Amino acid sequence: MTPLTYNRLTAAVATGLFVILSVVLASFSNQRASDVMRQRPSTFFTDPSGARALLLVMQKLLPAAQTWRRPLTLLPLPQNRETSNTLIVAGPGKPITASEAQHLHRWLAAGGQLILLSSDGWPLHRRPNMNDEGAAEPRSTEDSDEVKTETFLSRYAPGLRWTKIGAFRTAQGSGSSLPPGEVTLRRRRSFARTDDAEVIATASNAAVAVSLPIGHGRIVAIADPTMASNGALRRSDNAVWLVTLAAGWGEGKVLFDEYHHGFGEKRGTGELIRAFLVTPWGWMVLQVAAAGIFYLFVYRRRFGRISEAPVPARASPLERVNARGGFFQSAGAQRLAAELIVQEVCRSLIKGRRKTFEGADLTDVLASCAPPGDGKPGARLGALLAKAQGGERLTDREFIELGAAAGDLVKGSRP
Repeated sequence: MTPLTYNRLTAAVATGLFVILSVVLASFSNQRASDVMRQRPSTFFTDPSGARALLLVMQKLLPAAQTWRRPLTLLPLPQNRETSNTLIVAGPGKPITASEAQHLHRWLAAGGQLILLSSDGWPLHRRPNMNDEGAAEPRSTEDSDEVKTETFLSRYAPGLRWTKIGAFRTAQGSGSSLPPGEVTLRRRRSFARTDDAEVIATASNAAVAVSLPIGHGRIVAIADPTMASNGALRRSDNAVWLVTLAAGWGEGKVLFDEYHHGFGEKRGTGELIRAFLVTPWGWMVLQVAAAGIFYLFVYRRRFGRISEAPVPARASPLERVNARGGFFQSAGAQRLAAELIVQEVCRSLIKGRRKTFEGADLTDVLASCAPPGDGKPGARLGALLAKAQGGERLTDREFIELGAAAGDLVKGSRP
């Protein structure tokens, strides 16, 4: 296979993989989100299931509107103008705990307004009772049913009942909570029974909101949580009605409860990674990683050139010189030491030629390979070599001069 054919084949395969990946990502982006965190009104989403538009409207029209992402036990009581006096809870996904219900009751009695959009009354979360031995007390079937059906609204309006969910309906609304003029309300369900609760909003003669007074405050129970969704806000006057409810109470400061939608919980790294990987971008990252691993295994690519592990040095060069010098000193082999030094000098000066020299030729070889202009170190080195070869004993100072002259010759030959 020629390089041109190989490059064309590689480009064709890469183009095909790109087209397949684009089609897969497009199919994921066209699907409606199935995450349970995005199937109820929330101010963090701008899709049809969210209520961010309502928050933006209230931020422009009301003195203050923000989200609440902490347990309701930390909600400050509306005792001054600085605190919020309206809490909006739209389709909560988490049940309310007993401690939160108690604090919320005190908050309502102090003058707060709770706008609760719920189709089940907001269930209460209760722990099973424990006996003295630490085991759970057995409950009868009737007691279990009562615990399951107990809700926050059932404490104040046990007779509230909801109709079955149906298609969206838009009709003209009426009631004491609606602003003057023609106001249309869009909903999917209403209250089937209200008993003694005060009906403050109706649509097509069906009760969609009731008021439950509690101390100095009240609960506004709305039968359908989808009335705060973007789809309903866009096709009706639901936003006008909800803004009127919040503006007409206290100082008009509003909090949107996001804690019971799951946004107040701390998530671990693993859970965040899993939440990202199920998104279209996460699928793309997984596919790119799989393609990279496949490429590495198929082509056996290495990250860099093959290199052997470095062999650790057993001794430093200075220790090696001292060891050899001590050996020659103990043996008294001055002639051999001088000849080895001169041979190493000649090997450095004459590159690409023979590596060993006969002892009788060292003086002539040194004279022929010494660089011009360095006659003094070369002559001194030759004289000391001739003295050692003649059988005379060199002093320590002369040996130092011999090494210095050899070093000067090697240094002078380098460019």
